[in-house]
Amino acid sequence: MSGGAFSSNGYVYYQVNQFADELENRLDNNNVADEYGYAPEYPQEIVEYLRKQVVNLRRISEVMRATDYLFAGDHGPENFLKVIEKIEKSYSGT
Repeated sequence: MSGGAFSSNGYVYYQVNQFADELENRLDNNNVADEYGYAPEYPQEIVEYLRKQVVNLRRISEVMRATDYLFAGDHGPENFLKVIEKIEKSYSGT
């Protein structure tokens, strides 16, 4: 596998996925005090909205990776839409 076509951006799709992981962790700890005693108390409607965005971020991260692989020549045009279809199908029930 090559270094990716968009690697000068530092594999941004990986960073997007990390952001989703951190966001999910923070949402899981909503109203839980940290080591300094601070406990965010975001309303449930905000937490629910952001949980949906975690899913969207993970989906777009996978699309970004597939696009990077396409432009790097790791995936050919004949496989790209199949990969995208598989990604979209895996998120269709969420």
